[in-house]
Amino acid sequence: MKLKGLYEKYKSIIKFGIVGCINTGVDFITFSLLLSIFDIDKLLCQVGGYSMGIINSFVLNKLWTFNDKKEKVNPAAQFAKFVITNLISLAISLIGLNILSNRLHINVYASKIIVTLFLQVFNYVVYNLFIFKGKGSNEVAV
Repeated sequence: MKLKGLYEKYKSIIKFGIVGCINTGVDFITFSLLLSIFDIDKLLCQVGGYSMGIINSFVLNKLWTFNDKKEKVNPAAQFAKFVITNLISLAISLIGLNILSNRLHINVYASKIIVTLFLQVFNYVVYNLFIFKGKGSNEVAV
């Protein structure tokens, strides 16, 4: 299969990955700055970093990844679902970070990477099926 055909087939997953990298960068930089410069507890740093990525993630995923520009969708309700999903993801990340770094004594940054990778998959599935309802991603069954 040609490269263009592969891109068309997996376009939303590729775009989601790019947005995820951008959001992860924003999250990780915020997390690191709060931890290293302000010496804030790592769990609070996680809340701060994760929060900074939510608005960026919503806009990029809505307008680019899932190409959801329809006027009949109530953006406030959609954003509320997005925030709720991300609050669930944040809770999972806090539990995972705590278990991996405090109980299993894995380096805090390695723990954060592990948790982040898991949540990328979780979030794609939820965004695709429940928030943006597969817009722009009909070619890939998740």
